[in-house]
Amino acid sequence: MINTLYNLSGLSPGDVIIAKKRTGFGRILNHYIVYVGDNRFIGNLIDGVKELHHHELMRLLQDYEPIGVRPFNGTIFQRQLAIHRAYSKLGNRYSLLNFNCEHFANWVQFGKAESSQVTTGFLILAGAIALKVMARDE
Repeated sequence: MINTLYNLSGLSPGDVIIAKKRTGFGRILNHYIVYVGDNRFIGNLIDGVKELHHHELMRLLQDYEPIGVRPFNGTIFQRQLAIHRAYSKLGNRYSLLNFNCEHFANWVQFGKAESSQVTTGFLILAGAIALKVMARDE
């Protein structure tokens, strides 16, 4: 488990830190932060996509526990494009369903703003509604 910046020293630009809320209901969701090099990180937080300065990252790590790193896989050129994608989204607004931290991290690494957590949430909701409708018909 990763819990300090010291342990994150092996990061390469384009790598994504995966973290979980330390307490509460938020532990079921993952949070994603992109490392862009030179000890700088970009995250899509409630107040939108922004570069995290050291003190902001330390404050974030008080609430979130890093649980892993998803390394960037690609050439040096692809890595540069990924970092460019990260910076191109600075200032974009956060949206839980349409552009959350997972959408952002996937956009940076893969060029696709997708969230498996949102998709899974919708599937669970659809299943619960279907079960309720079927139970009502019996």
